Amino acid sequence: MAKTIAARPLLILAAGLALAGCINFSALDDLQEAPPPKDPFALALFKNYAFLAHSFGDVGQAQYTSFDQNASIPLAETDATVAQLANAYANKALQLSNGQLVDPEVSRDIKTHELRERLVRALAARDAFPRDAARAQTDWDCWRLNIKVPSEAAAAEQCHLSFNVTLPRLEAEAATVAAEKAKEEAEKKKAAEQAPATDQSETP
Repeated sequence: MAKTIAARPLLILAAGLALAGCINFSALDDLQEAPPPKDPFALALFKNYAFLAHSFGDVGQAQYTSFDQNASIPLAETDATVAQLANAYANKALQLSNGQLVDPEVSRDIKTHELRERLVRALAARDAFPRDAARAQTDWDCWRLNIKVPSEAAAAEQCHLSFNVTLPRLEAEAATVAAEKAKEEAEKKKAAEQAPATDQSETP
């Protein structure tokens, strides 16, 4: 009986360790089991965020980090850790996995606000060009998020340079989509205007 009682704390400890191994402590842990979304744009964005989340390697746990509704590091955060950064990307991917929309990172000044507005307008082409739209948004988010982590300043600039390429490309594609849509609307309007005249001419 004495041996059984002495062994109980060890059994409890072992059970606790086993349970701890099944608990996800961060968004990075949850991302391992997250199903990808089916929408082409959301899927491409999910893959991009997941890649960025895992690109930092073993970053440990982000301590006491609370993300906003877009899974972003708080705007007031200017010295975030790499762990927080990785989990911010993971949170974005998880939101997409759950069928939620993820908007581009908010801007802090007039110049970047104008760039963000251009991106938002260009994202109207996401159904026709899902991968290019996802890449442009990812470049933007990478630039605006990485810049909050001092050690990732160089990576942030690389994303900035990439965004300077992917945004104009998406804008050109969005212009093509808008032109095609305008042409279709004009043809529908013309057909609708001609329909009554055709009906009257056939009336005896």
